[in-house]
Amino acid sequence: MKRRNMVQRWWDRRSMEGGLLSPPQWLLDLFGVSNTASGEIVTNDSALMNSNVYTCASILGGDVGKLPIQVFKKRGGGIERDSNHPVSKLLGTRSNPYMSAYTFKELMQVHVTVWGNGYANIEWETSGPYNGMPKALWPLDPSKTDVHVDTITGEIWYVTTLPNGEIRKLKNFDVLHVKGISKSGLKGITPISVIREELGVQQSQRKFLGSFYSNGTATRGILKIPNGTLDKPAKDKARDEWQKANSGLNNAHRIAILDAGMEYQNLGMPLNDAQFIETSKFGIMEVGKIYKVPGYKLGLTDVKFSNMENQSLEYVKSTLQPIFTNWEQECDYKLFTELERKRYYTKYNVSGELRGDSTSRAAYYKEMIAMGVYTINEVRELEERDNIGEMGDKHFVSLNYVSLDKMDQYQMLKAGISKDSPEGG
Repeated sequence: MKRRNMVQRWWDRRSMEGGLLSPPQWLLDLFGVSNTASGEIVTNDSALMNSNVYTCASILGGDVGKLPIQVFKKRGGGIERDSNHPVSKLLGTRSNPYMSAYTFKELMQVHVTVWGNGYANIEWETSGPYNGMPKALWPLDPSKTDVHVDTITGEIWYVTTLPNGEIRKLKNFDVLHVKGISKSGLKGITPISVIREELGVQQSQRKFLGSFYSNGTATRGILKIPNGTLDKPAKDKARDEWQKANSGLNNAHRIAILDAGMEYQNLGMPLNDAQFIETSKFGIMEVGKIYKVPGYKLGLTDVKFSNMENQSLEYVKSTLQPIFTNWEQECDYKLFTELERKRYYTKYNVSGELRGDSTSRAAYYKEMIAMGVYTINEVRELEERDNIGEMGDKHFVSLNYVSLDKMDQYQMLKAGISKDSPEGG
């Protein structure tokens, strides 16, 4: 009882330092919350409500979710796609009874974008022909999941809190973990920690705009009196009457009548200041820079249309490709058995993002067919068209190509000279 009273007195003393509406920094640190220089509190959850962070998370999550992860199998001297493997169905059709593959991949990437880590519990099949293979992928709350290393055995464990409040300890191979940039290699750091101050400034701007428009966008100014002075009651009366006539959206366009030669002088509208606009623009660029999302995707339209395609290709190569590689390597290691890893692997299909417009695609397909790389049926498959039968599976090579060691023979045959004739030596 005495110990409980001591704890209660300590809590009461510490709580009085800031109160619930303005909690002290030690309490914020306890829950992983940081105060910013702007006075705004920015958490990972509140950061997702920032329009710029939300847009980046939506873009990256959507791109990761919409593109297919395909399963390939090495067979003999070639490679073929295996659409019947359970991993192919989990990543391409249905990840669990409640989520499509798109929803699962999008959610996981949003977790990586905001929290720096995306966790999913792997449910294994325990019977039947697919015994020992993954059956479902269940996303875990990244704010309630952590990585631990056993100091004795060196094993990696995941500790998570389920929605029902149950704390569960999961083995390393039971968790699919897609992580962002990391300091330890075990757990990604949240990008929000890098831009927390910037997000605090943006939150302050939003509050300012809300307050500004709630007052009917009335600008600041002064009422000048030509002669004499007013006592305090008269000043208060004049101020109140002016605010009644000019505050609120319903009064935004009413005409004000000034008595006794009063003159209104506007002190300027803050939103007309170019610096305010530049600050907002800078905030968008800062968030986009962290996530490597080009400005035109965030509404910055100062990019020429002719450069859009080049920037789109650069976005796929510099932003999406590292994310795809991260996903592929984690899926290969966690979703296949050790024996399967020698024959199976996953690969994101990004051909749709790289093929450009119809004119560029036509030129590309023509070149691939001419070199014998693609067949007609393979091109039609890329364009989501039916094949044309066995004739479409043939490879073609242009007759204009010949190896160097056959060049002399080819030129003589073209000139009608036989190799055994005197002209042919």
